[in-house]
Amino acid sequence: MPVALFHGVNSNVGSRRLIAVMILAAPTINTAHADDADPQQAKDLGQVTVIANRKSDTYHAGDASAGALGTRSVLDTPFSIDAVTADLIQNRQALDINDVFKADPGVTPLESGYVGESSGIAVRGLPVDLLNGYKMDGLSIPNWGSDMPLEPFSQIELLKGPGGFMYGFGQPGGILNFVSKQPTLQPYTSFTLGYVSDGVFKEAVDLGGTFGGQGSWGYRINLAHEDGDTLVDGGHIKRNAASLALTKDIAPNLHWHFNSIYQDRKVQGAYYGIILGQDYGMATGVHVPAPLDGDQRVSQPFTGYQTSFRVANTGVKWDISPSWNFSVDYSYARQTRDNRDSAIILTDNQGGYTDLNYLGHSVYNYQQWQGMFSGKFETGSIGHDVVFGASWQRLDEHYPLEFQSQVLGQGNIFDVPLFVNPDVAINRSTYLAESTTQRSLFASETITFSPQWSALLGLRTMDYDDKTFNAGSPVIAARYEKSPLTPTAALIYKPIAPLTLYASYVQSLEQGGSAPQTAVNAYQTFAPTISKQFELGAKTEFETWSANLALFRVDRGLQYLNSNNVFVQNGQTRYQGIDLSAQMSLAKDWTLIGGVMYLDASNVRAAADVDGKRAYGAPRVQGNLYAEYAVPQIAGLVLNAGGRYVGNEAVEADNSNFIGAYHTFDLGARYSTSLGSHAITYRLGIDNLANEKYWLTSWGFILNQGTPRTVRASVTLTL
Repeated sequence: MPVALFHGVNSNVGSRRLIAVMILAAPTINTAHADDADPQQAKDLGQVTVIANRKSDTYHAGDASAGALGTRSVLDTPFSIDAVTADLIQNRQALDINDVFKADPGVTPLESGYVGESSGIAVRGLPVDLLNGYKMDGLSIPNWGSDMPLEPFSQIELLKGPGGFMYGFGQPGGILNFVSKQPTLQPYTSFTLGYVSDGVFKEAVDLGGTFGGQGSWGYRINLAHEDGDTLVDGGHIKRNAASLALTKDIAPNLHWHFNSIYQDRKVQGAYYGIILGQDYGMATGVHVPAPLDGDQRVSQPFTGYQTSFRVANTGVKWDISPSWNFSVDYSYARQTRDNRDSAIILTDNQGGYTDLNYLGHSVYNYQQWQGMFSGKFETGSIGHDVVFGASWQRLDEHYPLEFQSQVLGQGNIFDVPLFVNPDVAINRSTYLAESTTQRSLFASETITFSPQWSALLGLRTMDYDDKTFNAGSPVIAARYEKSPLTPTAALIYKPIAPLTLYASYVQSLEQGGSAPQTAVNAYQTFAPTISKQFELGAKTEFETWSANLALFRVDRGLQYLNSNNVFVQNGQTRYQGIDLSAQMSLAKDWTLIGGVMYLDASNVRAAADVDGKRAYGAPRVQGNLYAEYAVPQIAGLVLNAGGRYVGNEAVEADNSNFIGAYHTFDLGARYSTSLGSHAITYRLGIDNLANEKYWLTSWGFILNQGTPRTVRASVTLTL
């Protein structure tokens, strides 16, 4: 989890004026339409249509990628999957992955990308793997302490639990898959101007269409710029993002695609985290202080981080017959990160702290090849749906040749002073610190015995090779090789078509942890561990409502920072509970999305000081709700409200400190109408309406401020 550079840039005055003009124009426009249709669907439409007061099926994702299982109906997949569409992302004016899954009770925010190192989520108490848990179009990408742009994606999918069979090794928290927007059959153009308090302005354009006549090329282009003062005093962000998607039918049954994204993101006034003194070895007996205002400055205005993404994937799909196809894909992803952020080390219980600033440059390179056959056939009355393939991927991690640190000063978090900027240049030299290669063969079969009963069997065999190196030396310092088998199995029963009952088992090999930069054994890496998940579930999908209920248990190797500030691997953590979520339309005016989770997470077979203690970062209870009301008397007006409750969480593995439970409430509205012959939508939202002060915690030792009251506004014009 590294950090950043900064450059303060004035807010875009032209954006402010254009937003003002569009808002002032609204009362003079005839109210003919409601919410603008999401262009992701335009590939299947002859034209982009505006539909009045749409129901919840707007937000429903019928299919999702499941890695080695291929693309499947969410209803018929025997694992928990949450897929959030671009419509919901845009209507909630989501800024980061925390906002995307804000209505999911199984997802807990870890930190904010405007305040901390990046946004991040835990799924059923388990954080998503930063280097193995992120995919773009099903292929691996690194995301170490950064935020993916949201504009280029039509859908963001979350597979809850271990994804070892589906995707290869990774932490059992889940897999996030970002699905690229695809070309539209008809010309499509939309412009969005947005504002986020205290002074961030955003401009975005989305273009789609075809060119080239018969066998034409399809294209989709997204551009975004974000700049201004963030919700934290002294904070600033500057972000530029772009994406390009191309498709071409080489032959009637041979299809080529290309997807790419670029992003450069600078955040200043952000910090690595607030760390209790004993968790850094600087003091003892320091407790979690009272929560700070979310907009209070904790770090210095000149601290922060800068990240860049370069991702491209391409592939071809061959429709061999109506029942069989073959695809081959290649992906290259590169992320760089400049650290210039601080660890705020609390040294007493009055708020005293030392500001320890870290500087460094790191690079992460990912490559992946994957080939996959899928098809269907029957043997008598039994149906077979099979997928088999091969995959190769390599991750190279380049760490700072010199990771610099400096004490900026001492102060009190309740009255943070300004320190002198030492203006030290970052040494951008790096060395190859770790190289991990996976070679996999996988196969799965869904056997359908009758319309009611089916079974899923899958197996991945993997050659795993993890090599670490010391700075300045090409000689392998340590090597771990293993050839595990990661199976999955499920039994599925459908008493009626819209209802699926299932029992599933999956296991996963996860990369061993790496000691954080603040530990005594900083950057020490550990051997991989095996995680296992058992899940019993029920899914429904009716015309006006859908629901998912899962009883789950995950056993995972325990890795934590002990009381001597040494990162260790010892024991096991067991996560078990109930995860219930639903989405429904009430009458024709109401849409509800939300649910509840109960989680019992504890350490087992561990060292005496942590055995039997609650797992860190895992709330016992969480509840989430998002509601929309389409006002029938005013066509195009939709009101919305949301709420989240998160129970208390242990900060450390030994439970010596907890953060308190918290709840937040959101309000908003959108109004869709027409500007001449074009659809236009205005959105306004206020998050954390009561300005609740609360802590977030992550990784077993870090505290971050919760997001304060935040105003969001935007206007989207579709041509």
